[in-house]
Amino acid sequence: MGKTTAKQGGQASREARVAGLRDFRTPTFDAVERRRMQLWILASVVLLTIATGFAVIATMPGETVVVLQTPALRLGLVTLSVFFCAYVIEKEVHLGRLTRMLADERVLTAALTNRLHEVQLLLGAGKAMNAGLDLPSVLDTILAGATELLAANGGSVMLVEGDELAAVAIVGREDARGVRLRLGDGIAGQVALRREPVLIDGRADPKEFPGLADRAPYVESAMSVPLVHRDELIGVLNINAALGRAFTEYDLRALSIFAEQAAAAVANARLYESERDHVAELIALRAGGLS
Repeated sequence: MGKTTAKQGGQASREARVAGLRDFRTPTFDAVERRRMQLWILASVVLLTIATGFAVIATMPGETVVVLQTPALRLGLVTLSVFFCAYVIEKEVHLGRLTRMLADERVLTAALTNRLHEVQLLLGAGKAMNAGLDLPSVLDTILAGATELLAANGGSVMLVEGDELAAVAIVGREDARGVRLRLGDGIAGQVALRREPVLIDGRADPKEFPGLADRAPYVESAMSVPLVHRDELIGVLNINAALGRAFTEYDLRALSIFAEQAAAAVANARLYESERDHVAELIALRAGGLS
């Protein structure tokens, strides 16, 4: 991407130089518009001058008219007009190309800025998730990080318990806490079964997601991604879009990357809890033996 940006910058500089911009190394939209205005003002002045010259020649009396109305002079003026118009059109073509390049560069810069912001959020969320080992806190951190990353207004983390998914962390719908789904039921159940992320726009098709329950309130756009660590299914992360926002495939990829870190954090928290419980049992056994 860096090479592409540098190449586009070089092309823009060349187009700006050919178009006649003074500061051709760092062209801007304002500079392009000023140059375009200069060209068309100059073109108008020159063409108006030539037209005025023709009119004056046509109205001049006497022998002077005969000299000035020779075919050679007329052909010269017409040729001058044609060449000047061609010059202006050529510069306009380069200015048009430069305008498109600057627009593409602005879009690319905005995309890079958004990507950098998302990377920073991913890094921050990863640090926050791995900083704690208490499972409920880790789950809350995961959900908070996912909603911030994607500007969502709600979601849930569902963990695998046997052949079911249990909603253990909720944002936006507290009534959904503790909801359980069989693997394969509904959107989250299908995501868990297939281990593939899903993007939903509008109402989901019950034929595609058997056992789909009605959502209240209705969610216009949502995403569900599996939480998998070392080929083990841990759960499903669900995110709901804010009102008027529609998730994209790019958002789905970002959430999938986030889910990889989240799954590792959940696995680490579970391992810590297991080791902590094991140590507590050993301490209890030793205390019982000493007594």
